[in-house]
Amino acid sequence: MNAWLHLYLTKYDGKLIMKNSRHFKQIILFLLTILLPSLGLIFLTVRMVRQEKELAERRGSEARHLVARQIGDELLIRLENIRQLAVGAFRDGNVLNEETPSIVVFLSSIEAGQLVLPWDRDQNSGNSTGLFKNPDLLLRLRQGERAEFVKKNYSQARQIYLELLVRSKTALQKNTIHLFIARTLVKSSQKERALSYYMEVLKLPFGVMDEYGIPLSLYSASQLLEFGKAEQDVLNRFYNELPMMERLSLSAVLLMQEGLNMLSVNPADTTSQARADSCRNVVREQVRKKEQIIALKNDFPDLGLNRNQNSPSDVKNQLWVLYGKDPWLINLFKTPSIRNTLVIAVSADKLFNSLQSDETYRRSLPVDFRFVEESKHDGLFLGPNFERVKIVYGKKQEQLFLNVWKMHPAFYILALLLILGITLFGAYLLLRDVRREVQIAEMRSQFVSSVSHELKTPLTSIRMFAETLRMKRLKDSKMKKEFLDTIVNESQRLTRLLNNMLDFSRIEKGKRMYRFKPASLHTIVQSARKIMAYPLTQQGFSLHVQTEKNLPDVQVDPDAIEQAILNLLHNAMKYAGESRDIQLILKREGNHILIQIIDQGIGISPKDQKQIFEKYYRVPSPENERIAGTGLGLALVSHIVEAHGGILTVESKPGEGSIFTIVLNLEGST
Repeated sequence: MNAWLHLYLTKYDGKLIMKNSRHFKQIILFLLTILLPSLGLIFLTVRMVRQEKELAERRGSEARHLVARQIGDELLIRLENIRQLAVGAFRDGNVLNEETPSIVVFLSSIEAGQLVLPWDRDQNSGNSTGLFKNPDLLLRLRQGERAEFVKKNYSQARQIYLELLVRSKTALQKNTIHLFIARTLVKSSQKERALSYYMEVLKLPFGVMDEYGIPLSLYSASQLLEFGKAEQDVLNRFYNELPMMERLSLSAVLLMQEGLNMLSVNPADTTSQARADSCRNVVREQVRKKEQIIALKNDFPDLGLNRNQNSPSDVKNQLWVLYGKDPWLINLFKTPSIRNTLVIAVSADKLFNSLQSDETYRRSLPVDFRFVEESKHDGLFLGPNFERVKIVYGKKQEQLFLNVWKMHPAFYILALLLILGITLFGAYLLLRDVRREVQIAEMRSQFVSSVSHELKTPLTSIRMFAETLRMKRLKDSKMKKEFLDTIVNESQRLTRLLNNMLDFSRIEKGKRMYRFKPASLHTIVQSARKIMAYPLTQQGFSLHVQTEKNLPDVQVDPDAIEQAILNLLHNAMKYAGESRDIQLILKREGNHILIQIIDQGIGISPKDQKQIFEKYYRVPSPENERIAGTGLGLALVSHIVEAHGGILTVESKPGEGSIFTIVLNLEGST
């Protein structure tokens, strides 16, 4: 409302007075009859729609959470079945077997508060002393190692190892001594003799391991591959022992991976190539798996799985935690048949994929969703039985949850639009009439004020100088001539102003007539220069005129073109600022003749350059408020140029001056 009152009220001597009481009444009537009821209707409609939307969103949210809980319950049932099958197939040793469901990636026990890894038992079952418990044999073994590693007497070390080989009783002892003997032979540059020992050890199954959980045959395989020998035998050994991979430690698997990298297989041998690829894939998967198992052992105390120990038989209270880069669902539980607490890890990806690909389940719950990790996404929890895992619905599914709300607001919005459309159309008609009257009143007031000022200034000068001459106070003939020149110049200024007003009046009525004839633009420019010579000199301006020679005559109205040039020169003088240089250029460019007026004045901002040719428009700035003008000069120039089939352009930057260019076509010229 303040903006509207600003159009109709002005401040005068500290008091607000009404420009037009009739307009003010129309505004008040407009507000009371149109805007206020419309605003009330909009408020009520928005409130009702918002309530409907909030209710629908609440219902949609409840539906989303309910579906998430249903999915969580289904997962819990499947996980319980998997766990029961895994417990039924569990054997002492914490190693998965062929009876264990393939979706189970890890199953182990808790002993003394620590997570026991599958290969821990194999390492602990080894001889911690190395090989022998007999002090004499153990002392003899140390002597052999001293001879080999300290004295570098490989022959003596080999004799001691041969003596121990005779006295060995177990396969582990004998084959370990074989590796020692082969090692001394390699160091003695007797590789061919060493190969027989390595080949013998290679035949051992992976179950024969040292105290570090590394099969002895892996040591032998590494040496054979370094020699480039028995590659096919090594590959067959690796392939046959793939079922043993679950029992191997990470160090053993990495050693096997290193051997596979050294292995070279003939591409033509498809069987060997397939076996090598199979071994590499299994080993690569086992490396990732065992690295995650070791990380699980370190992070296990922080997973918060102890809740399951308090209620081992309560399925609904079981907690499953998402863990790892290759995500697993981890669960801690106890069963009456097994003494220790067990830990089971299920492949989350396989579980989620099996649920999403289950056509029977999807038909009963046709929902588009995917599982995400809690720390990386915003989603919905599956319930208290799952941690670090959420579900996210697809965009189409989210839209389905919101479909309940769609019909109600559509009705309200259509009704509101219909009523507001009719109301606002009537308001527009009223507003258009009011604004038109306001703008006309303002333009008339501004125009009368500007014209009065423009007329008053030259009239005052004419009267003052005429009275001075009438009283015969001047004796100097030069001064008399100067006074007379001033009177003539101000009379010409009045004539230009009146001509502009009369011409613009004719233009608005469509009665402005142009008399075209061949004319020399050079002559027109020089005539304008003579007319502006006196006012330019009086105000200290320097006009620099540049014209090309031998320009052809152009079909123009000479008086109109001269009037356009005078208006542009007068405009350059008014907005020259501190500069006192103006250029008037007449030149030819191709089939066009250009008339340019260049000043170094205050310039025009880009946003105002498109409006300066409109009638009554003046750039709103503090500098322009102090400069008299009617706002008709440039509008009249624009009309004259368009009537001649030309173009009027402006190039300007604030503070750097302006270039006004009249472009006239030479077609039809003589």
